[in-house]
Amino acid sequence: MIAPLSSEALVVGGGPAGSALAIALAEAGLSVVLVEKSKEAQHKVCGEFLSPESLPLLHQLGISPDHLGAQTIHSTRLVTREVLAEVRFPAPAFSLTRRALDEALLQRAQQVGVNVHRGWTAERLDYLEGSNRWQAHVSDDGELAVIEGESAFLATGKHGLRGWARVTKGTHNNLVAFKMYFALSSEQQKQLAGYVELILFPGGYAGLQMVGGGCANLCAVVTREKLQQPGAGWDSLLDYMLRHSDHLARRLNGSIPTLERPLALSAIPYGYCMNGPIEILSPWRIGDQAAVIPSFSGDGMAIALYTARRAAQLYLGGYAAADFHREIRKQFQRSLYCGSLLSRLVTALPSLGQVARIWPSVLLGIFSATRVPDTAPVS
Repeated sequence: MIAPLSSEALVVGGGPAGSALAIALAEAGLSVVLVEKSKEAQHKVCGEFLSPESLPLLHQLGISPDHLGAQTIHSTRLVTREVLAEVRFPAPAFSLTRRALDEALLQRAQQVGVNVHRGWTAERLDYLEGSNRWQAHVSDDGELAVIEGESAFLATGKHGLRGWARVTKGTHNNLVAFKMYFALSSEQQKQLAGYVELILFPGGYAGLQMVGGGCANLCAVVTREKLQQPGAGWDSLLDYMLRHSDHLARRLNGSIPTLERPLALSAIPYGYCMNGPIEILSPWRIGDQAAVIPSFSGDGMAIALYTARRAAQLYLGGYAAADFHREIRKQFQRSLYCGSLLSRLVTALPSLGQVARIWPSVLLGIFSATRVPDTAPVS
């Protein structure tokens, strides 16, 4: 049994949201303990797109994506069999692997004084009414430990924690995600550089962008029904996407997969936004525990960073978790509704992408409708 630890703030989860929150609280002078189940930063099922809104949030944390080898993204292409439309973003974005970003944020957290414990898995999180404190039971290679905090922050991404499952499942939750890196030919690297390509196909969609080192990230979502067909799996899905997009087939012609096997994630709660009863005694839910937007919007990372910053601001201002949850619900309902509706439409009817061929400005409208909101006071 490891000796008990105590802190003012207990953060469960060391992804972008958890690390960003821990950094903000530690820089404000609080004692912070962060537990992260992975001993080393891992590849994650993620499009790895850093939208323009996420960049100032990272800079506030002392993180510069370009110093980490991030690739600049200036435009998006909408693709079915061929390119339907191409639109330049209002401001530059970046592409950066989650392994690089997560590692940089965790190291930054340690630099500012966060007590980071990697390889520790949270088994349970309890509120101790007698002492008005939170207690996490964690394990490290079979060793057990208890960590207490005056407040607790849940940042476990799309994965739940026993006893603190989401009240609802989201509004578009029948998708399964896959991710693979491909080393592209030099010609295709040049063609893709600076772009994120959104590729539509019946039953799903995929994002493709360069992430550095000559590699591109192909991250796709497909309906669970399609995967339940005989012979379904990554190989058949990839073949299916290539048959429905000559453009993607050219991109991947001569490419080499760089992961031993694709990463996969099921039961993605797209559209979830703290839309169940708001509990008075609840840990602060941040990142995907607060809101999950469909991946094609490209704002998932920004939501993680935004909710972390806003939670820190409200916590330091003396507000309760319920106040934060209420604000997040109010701020994100519209963008999540728009994102989920569009996700359902393009999954069912990819031919709707033809609208963008006629009116390319539609892409900018979609981009604007799913953005992270400005910081606003609690109402």
